[in-house]
Amino acid sequence: VTVSSSLYGFIPIYNVYSFTCTSVQGIAVKFKALLWEDSMEQPLKTLQLGIILLASYCLGGCMMVRGETLELPKQWPPEKPSVMKSIVLSTKGQFQSGSASPEQTTPHGIQLIEGQAQKAYSESALFKQVSLTSPESDIHAEITVTEKGSQALAGISGFICGFTMFVVPGYASATMDMETVFKDVGGRELGKIYKSESVSFWMQLFLIAAMPFKDSPKTVIRDVYYDLNRATLEEARNK
Repeated sequence: VTVSSSLYGFIPIYNVYSFTCTSVQGIAVKFKALLWEDSMEQPLKTLQLGIILLASYCLGGCMMVRGETLELPKQWPPEKPSVMKSIVLSTKGQFQSGSASPEQTTPHGIQLIEGQAQKAYSESALFKQVSLTSPESDIHAEITVTEKGSQALAGISGFICGFTMFVVPGYASATMDMETVFKDVGGRELGKIYKSESVSFWMQLFLIAAMPFKDSPKTVIRDVYYDLNRATLEEARNK
């Protein structure tokens, strides 16, 4: 290594504010000290990334809304008939994705459909007895709920939403179709009524702020089943 020094001054005559400039020639070797900051750099970056991911998922929310296409009864319960009869309910639920064959609803879904049907028929006060098992009832109501939607589209949208940490919204929609067939005790068909309602499901960042002001998806689906039965009974009562 060769070292040489020279003197430079800002004011050469009086040599005021002078400083020494040293030139060094040779091969530079860098030494990296194992300081605490260096050893903690990678863990801190991992922690920051974890906090960002956690915040994204905590701020993400979901919400289900109804299409409001179903016309609800103007009066509930409706006026009682002069002659009240007993009725037995049988329920069936299925899901259809695109043009595929319908798949049976889960037992939990069947219980929800059955429970809301029994609630609506009992609260209508149109029947002297509402049963789920009595075959000797005057009227038999066969209720079939078909949920129609795109399972593939919902899966892809949900994956993209989760992969982007809710930055790209996730969306899914479905239509709830209810068909009710009324029969007499001998099995003769008395009438058939169709009702339908649509629902949409959203997942998005910062949507958590709106969640306290909206019903949960389970509550929305429950109310849809209940209202489909109410609309069915109103139409049946008016016929």
